[in-house]
Amino acid sequence: MIQFRRLASVLLGLWLGAGIVTDVTVTTNFSTVDRFLQSPGSIATSIELNKIGRDRLREILRRNAGEENNYIFENFELAELGLGAVLFFVLLFGDRPQISMLAFTAVMEVIVGVQHFFLSPQITALGRQIVGLAKSTPEYQRFWMFHGIYSGSEILKLVIGFAFFLRLVIRQKPDPNQFAKEYAATQAAAVGKGA
Repeated sequence: MIQFRRLASVLLGLWLGAGIVTDVTVTTNFSTVDRFLQSPGSIATSIELNKIGRDRLREILRRNAGEENNYIFENFELAELGLGAVLFFVLLFGDRPQISMLAFTAVMEVIVGVQHFFLSPQITALGRQIVGLAKSTPEYQRFWMFHGIYSGSEILKLVIGFAFFLRLVIRQKPDPNQFAKEYAATQAAAVGKGA
């Protein structure tokens, strides 16, 4: 059981850690555009940016950042679905599968499924439509509504994941009579088979 628990802890830690790195990456992609335009790193690049026009280039680079984020989310969600399935089967085929741990994994997988198959496609499509539209348009408002739902579901998934992680690593106080109980059960089974 200990090996399964350790493997499950490693898998869940990998899932949560990669999720946090992904979230940080996609949230900084847009601010990277502004940092680059303010300080492009070389005089030659700065001259070229001035020729094109920084405001015009900002929209193009932000659109590119949006596409990068779409790609990151789509692929990470697929990786999460695979990782969650492996975690579920590790827990299921462990020595003593616990319903609560299987439920944690299943709920996290459902959240990722909703994100991947419903929210992400909506956000991607709307993100492409709202380029150049006013903030008051219905498409713009729907984009931010779906974006908010996605962010909320991501936070919920992380909270559930951390609760699950605590459940995995915090062990109950061992029963000092556990060995005697297991021995007595084994002896009773042996006597039952001999009868």
